[in-house]
Amino acid sequence: MKKSLFFLLLVLLPTVIFSQDEPAFGIKFTGFVKTDILWDSRQTVDIREGHFLLYPKPELLDPEGNDINAKASFNFLSIQTRLRGDIKGPDALGAKTSGAIEGEFFGMADGDINGFRLRHAYVKLNWKTTELMVGQFWHPMFITSCYPEVVSFNTGAPFLVFSRNPQIRITQDFKGFRIIATALSQIDFKSPGPDGPSSKYLRNAAMPSFNLNLEYSKKNPEKGTEFLVGIAGNFKRLIPRIVSDSGYKVN
Repeated sequence: MKKSLFFLLLVLLPTVIFSQDEPAFGIKFTGFVKTDILWDSRQTVDIREGHFLLYPKPELLDPEGNDINAKASFNFLSIQTRLRGDIKGPDALGAKTSGAIEGEFFGMADGDINGFRLRHAYVKLNWKTTELMVGQFWHPMFITSCYPEVVSFNTGAPFLVFSRNPQIRITQDFKGFRIIATALSQIDFKSPGPDGPSSKYLRNAAMPSFNLNLEYSKKNPEKGTEFLVGIAGNFKRLIPRIVSDSGYKVN
């Protein structure tokens, strides 16, 4: 009986807490449960057991001319089930402060499918025309205000940059124009190299990647239209090894 009452208390406690007036600052938890049902007419190049589709496999003929990859497959998974906490903080340095923590059960790699992984974790300071963000967020070449909405979860990959990176980002607005400067590292999506995918090739370069975005946007709320154009440049230096096969230090 004590266990039942304790469980009931745990269920009711969040209801009581969230029924109060919204505090000036704190954290608000949200999330969703999602199940994807997949059916493909042929074999595909994908990750997470077909959940993240990249492209169909090409024709592969057997000795009799039959296409081996012309074989359907199916799956259904709930690995995109997600948890999120939105943080509202007190003003600091004359700026509004906020943050977010978000994770899902997509795993870090195919062998870790169903494992919990961090998607976003960042803190923001917002002044009137300037924003400073520190933490993990979308790669700056993934434009959150302009990306394809497709049936699959892949959001346009492999043609669109689909990556989340630890970063320091400064955004400056100038009456429709926006400059975004970012220094970033790697975590989930690492560069390939002689020892397989790893962040050490970037870390051994002793400097982060750098990105600069220039954007112009214009909205017309009355007509419900929006125009956005931009250009971006990215610099990344990799050191694939620090010693030769014969044991000599290399540069």
